[in-house]
Amino acid sequence: MGRIVYAAAMSHVLHPPYYEKNVGPHGKRMVEELIAVVGEMGRELAARRPDALVVVADDHLNVFSFDAVPAMCVRIGRSVSRMAQQGAIEFDRALDGLADRYPLHEDLANRILEDGLEAGFDFAASWSAPLDHAFLSPLSVLHGERPMTPLVPFWVNCFVAPLPSVRRCFAAGQHIARVVANSPWNVGIIATGGLSHFPELSLARVGESDPEFDRRVVGWMERGDHASLTALTSKELHTTGSHELLNWMVLLGAVAPARARVRFFGEMGRIDLAAVECIL
Repeated sequence: MGRIVYAAAMSHVLHPPYYEKNVGPHGKRMVEELIAVVGEMGRELAARRPDALVVVADDHLNVFSFDAVPAMCVRIGRSVSRMAQQGAIEFDRALDGLADRYPLHEDLANRILEDGLEAGFDFAASWSAPLDHAFLSPLSVLHGERPMTPLVPFWVNCFVAPLPSVRRCFAAGQHIARVVANSPWNVGIIATGGLSHFPELSLARVGESDPEFDRRVVGWMERGDHASLTALTSKELHTTGSHELLNWMVLLGAVAPARARVRFFGEMGRIDLAAVECIL
């Protein structure tokens, strides 16, 4: 039987020039501290020697469009490319200099997709979607100079209403855990994004965050209070700018009832940054 051997979540714009430009020197220093912590987490991940790494993140309308936005999507195939973008905006400069292609764990991705459809999850599938900064910025820091673990990219719609519910994302994580348990593989799972902030789709509130809400939800993670977490509503996530918490809920569903250990928490103003590891 397989098992989840490592689980963690972290903010996904790990690019000091972006924060220096938009926040100032203290923003640059804060994200550099976070990068150092994520690098340490990467060494722990490597020590667990996973066969595959499920990465739960969101699209920033780079892959999908208003023509069709899946609630959740599994990337299948044997390899995946880095997003190529002419005139990339600031945070996507984090992709500069990274490798063009990365290995996928084809068999695990297919099981998550196919068993999910049998179980009533209407997952979308993509054979060609590339990875943007939400995936590759944290992955490049986690792996450093080490070879990339075979990936299973898993997208959650965190931007375009209507969003999947917190409970549905948690249930998707439970599904992933069942697939892993019935497989022969040791698997890591990473969720990225947040904490609270407002994207350009909420232009009037760009530059705001909600530290009180972030402290509360991180405290629930530390205590393993998944009942409070799954009781959160889409309205609460929208009001607090915590849309990307949906990615973290997939992770928490996969490891429940495990508690989280906070490795980093920082209140920046424009966005609150964090990294947590789950105690398996």
